[in-house]
Amino acid sequence: MSRMNSAPAGAAAMDAWPEGGLESVPTCPACGGKDRELLHPGLRDRLFRCAPGEWNLFRCRDCGTGYLDPRPNRATIGLAYSSYFTHVCAGGAVERPGSWWRRFRTAQRNAYLNAHYGYQLTPAQPRSPRWLSTERRLRFDKFTGYLRYPGKGARLLDVGCGNGIFLLQLRSLGWDVAGVEPDPKSAAAAAAAGLNVRVGVLEEQSLPDDHYDAITLSHVLEHLHQPRETLRFCRRILKPGGTLYVATPNFGAAGHRRFGSDWFPLDPPRHLVLFTPDSLKRLFKSTGFMPEPGVRLRLAAKEMFKRSTFLQNGLDPMGQKPGLPAMTRLKSRWLAWQADRATRRNPELAEELVLLAHRPGS
Repeated sequence: MSRMNSAPAGAAAMDAWPEGGLESVPTCPACGGKDRELLHPGLRDRLFRCAPGEWNLFRCRDCGTGYLDPRPNRATIGLAYSSYFTHVCAGGAVERPGSWWRRFRTAQRNAYLNAHYGYQLTPAQPRSPRWLSTERRLRFDKFTGYLRYPGKGARLLDVGCGNGIFLLQLRSLGWDVAGVEPDPKSAAAAAAAGLNVRVGVLEEQSLPDDHYDAITLSHVLEHLHQPRETLRFCRRILKPGGTLYVATPNFGAAGHRRFGSDWFPLDPPRHLVLFTPDSLKRLFKSTGFMPEPGVRLRLAAKEMFKRSTFLQNGLDPMGQKPGLPAMTRLKSRWLAWQADRATRRNPELAEELVLLAHRPGS
């Protein structure tokens, strides 16, 4: 996962992005529309504090997508990641049952995954638990990426796999896993955990057509200069009937409406494109996928509201020091509880947007 280093001295001393390192974005990266409004002018990197300059975030009036214009080009975007990385080895990511209580809980989880996603995991209870809290059920769903198991030998590709934590989880469930990661240090950490990971961006890889049963992009799409081209490539290497999983910040979230330019997931200039449920489904259709009709429920307001409150009060949302006053913390938790309550009724308000789509075919 990401963590924060001290920003390089050179980056800290710069007030503007390097000359010649920007590119204009005259049309929406999601739908190609030209009609737009300036939503958040003059944004700065207040998360990792390594990217100089100010950034303008526009909203497409055609599809609702948010995007930066201008933005760092491919040659200079690395400057925005000098203090952002996933380099820790993920070798211990999958816990082994130890105590009888841990074994009991694992058997419960396996019974749930066997019943709802077609896995054949052991040890498992004879049937899925009759009652689970919403939080625990969502934790089980997230562990699988909401992916049904096609059977032994099923292949999965995780794009932007970082240090490989998700790949280790899916491998423990029976998938034949592989990853693609642009950061060499993160890819090395994944390889140290025994994973098959290619270094580079997806479109530069030599991968066979109609090969994978599932492709996952967890908080990757918002970082891409050309999300349409990436999804087209995914469609080519995915088997007919295969599943695409995407998790990304929800530009239509309740938190964005409340915090505005202080909303934590804006994260300029690393987040180049931000989607709403409708605009992401529209992008899926335009690149040849059939999106599932519903948005998967994900309750993430507590953490997002807390970090957004730090930004709102001019504090560091990553180090979270100094802490927030007691009344401010209580207000943040109350607002997050209200937001998650609304999300249970309407998942399209969630801070994190999770959608599945399929390549047409049998």
